[in-house]
Amino acid sequence: MKITSNRVLVLLGTVAVLGGIAFFAWNKLVPSSQRSLELPGLAASGIADSSQHVSVSIALRDRNAEVTLHIQPGWHVNAHPASLEYLIPTTILAGRDGSLHEVQAKYPPGRSSGIVIDGKDIQVYEDGTVIRIPGFASLNGDPIVVRVQACSTRGICLPPANVAASMAGA
Repeated sequence: MKITSNRVLVLLGTVAVLGGIAFFAWNKLVPSSQRSLELPGLAASGIADSSQHVSVSIALRDRNAEVTLHIQPGWHVNAHPASLEYLIPTTILAGRDGSLHEVQAKYPPGRSSGIVIDGKDIQVYEDGTVIRIPGFASLNGDPIVVRVQACSTRGICLPPANVAASMAGA
């Protein structure tokens, strides 16, 4: 199903741009040494963010870690890399020394969302998507966080959130 309504596209674009500006400002203007691992969620302030629709689990298998996205029905997150420059890609981060650092993960290809913007089919991850981290045999007490931007199948995107991974089966 292709969503072509100009109204939905403008809303989607506006939310994505605002989320991108917030992400850019936080990522570029705050030195990594000062980025807190405990990123305050907007949900705590009563404002909805992506963490309300996405949770993450991690399992260690052989010498690899597998991060599984648990996404509520009717929602998805942007694939990695994101289909458009201003969309927030799903990104695996590890906490070290009080800050977050991107992990070298093997991101699977996304699936078509059915949304086309600027002639580009938006690729997304859905519930149950597994992202592998090769050579990650132990957590060593370092938290794993997944940065996501959740969007509904109706084209409404929420601000991005950092979602802490919990051990699978825990």
